Amino acid sequence: MKALYLIGKLLTFPGAYLKGLWEHAVCRLLGIPVERPAYLALDEGCGHVEHEFLECYARSFCLCLLPGLLNCLLGLPMFAAGALGLLYFGESFAGNAALFVLYALLLYFGFSLLANLFPLAEDALRLWDLLYRKDGTAPLILKILLFLPAACLTFGAYLEKYALNVLLLVLLLVGVNFA
Repeated sequence: MKALYLIGKLLTFPGAYLKGLWEHAVCRLLGIPVERPAYLALDEGCGHVEHEFLECYARSFCLCLLPGLLNCLLGLPMFAAGALGLLYFGESFAGNAALFVLYALLLYFGFSLLANLFPLAEDALRLWDLLYRKDGTAPLILKILLFLPAACLTFGAYLEKYALNVLLLVLLLVGVNFA
């Protein structure tokens, strides 16, 4: 499965690199020591930074959510513009080559950013543990409010771990193209 993960990360390397950069920035912002800032290391941490083990649920939640949110805010408009231009308006290389290339690049970079939204599975599981363990300090209201985001982050982390996020985005593009 590590090979699938690396293939997914290398195919979407701009998004993986930017996700690692966002994680590094969030770690610096939250005062979390970073052990290894190799954004595109060829291991299970590709597209992520290796940081200290967290003991605070608030910092863990911010680290899991913010980098992916930034990738989403940048990637969604690019993906939508590229998909609309190529799939809906039907721009082709024969029609206007420059516009076709622009739409193709927007689609690729948007796709790349959207394929790298989720934290490492270990970080997502750590967040879940900090929020919902028996001896945890998280108040009940936070457990209720953060249940859905924490569950989505954990589910997405496992999708990303097995490169299923890339496959789902490809299927989405193919499905939209045939609809």
